[in-house]
Amino acid sequence: MSSLHVMQQFESAIPRQATGVRLIKPLQFNDHTPQSSGMLRLEYVSHGLVGSDALWAGIMLAEPGTASSVHHHGPLETVVYVASGQSKVRWGSRLEHEADLETGDFLFIPPFVPHQEINPSPDQPTEWIVVRSGRETVVVNLTKALNGEYVEDDAA
Repeated sequence: MSSLHVMQQFESAIPRQATGVRLIKPLQFNDHTPQSSGMLRLEYVSHGLVGSDALWAGIMLAEPGTASSVHHHGPLETVVYVASGQSKVRWGSRLEHEADLETGDFLFIPPFVPHQEINPSPDQPTEWIVVRSGRETVVVNLTKALNGEYVEDDAA
């Protein structure tokens, strides 16, 4: 069997999607994404940018002393890796839970969980690598209702 024949058999065994490998360089991001105050989300992998069918990935940057608005990401699961800096995350319908994050930590946020990201440092920014289980980003900003729970704006 010739090496050309082996190569043709190998190529035909590769799923068609695998030929769509994409390299995204550091400045090839989309910053026109849904945002919550106090944070900057930069999109690197999405359906619109690279043709992803099931994942969204990007970077979240937080300047010192900032906090996001309370929000959730709809039906999407979210995984965060803290690339640099210190962070605090509050979550729950009343933000009754809290965790401190540091460089190297991973965080999993289930769908529809209200949460808030905080950079408590007075002088150091923080950077997260974020991956979500949908092909485009979803950010649903929430409002505090009279009963103290955070709800979507039309339910407040």
